[in-house]
Amino acid sequence: MKFKQYIDESEQEFWDDVYSEGEQHWLDKKPSNLTRRVITKYKKLGNVLEIGCAGGIDTVLLATVSTSIIGIDLVKDAIKTAKSNLDKLDKTIKSKVSYEVGDAENLQFKDSQFDFVYSLSVLHSTDVTKSLSEVRRVLNDKGKAVIYVYIGDGKEVVNKKTFLATCKKYFTITDQNEIKLKDNNKDNHTALIVYLEVV
Repeated sequence: MKFKQYIDESEQEFWDDVYSEGEQHWLDKKPSNLTRRVITKYKKLGNVLEIGCAGGIDTVLLATVSTSIIGIDLVKDAIKTAKSNLDKLDKTIKSKVSYEVGDAENLQFKDSQFDFVYSLSVLHSTDVTKSLSEVRRVLNDKGKAVIYVYIGDGKEVVNKKTFLATCKKYFTITDQNEIKLKDNNKDNHTALIVYLEVV
């Protein structure tokens, strides 16, 4: 078994365990501050893809300024929860939102299908060259993306210099912010948010 395949399967197994044991990641939280910033900054997003939608909390907020939005997640139980959460909402939002299991490195969508791609805390766990190439492929010629990743050196982060160089292969970086975070478990992270436009 190749090392990359082993890592992918380990990641999938981890998230399956989290959801099956009721330790559902980001399901009971409010929409992120970044998502709020995105809807304020862009106002109208058109057709949107959210990569790593978890329980759909941010997806629903993004739907308020979208024509349509598809939320994908690698974990089947996350999609099941997102669909269940969506069932509780009014039909105006429900008509704009759909969820499906999906892989950032192999998006099952047509070329140029989306106006906007949003991904919060996901792509650092992928092969960023494959993922960013796929993001570019599914965006139209005027497309935009906002990507949030953990940066650094080590497991579950991406090297900042490498990530930015990869972004520049496919996009113009219109803005970027680096944020030092400390969560409740005293786990320190540095996050990078990039605002991208198709070249």
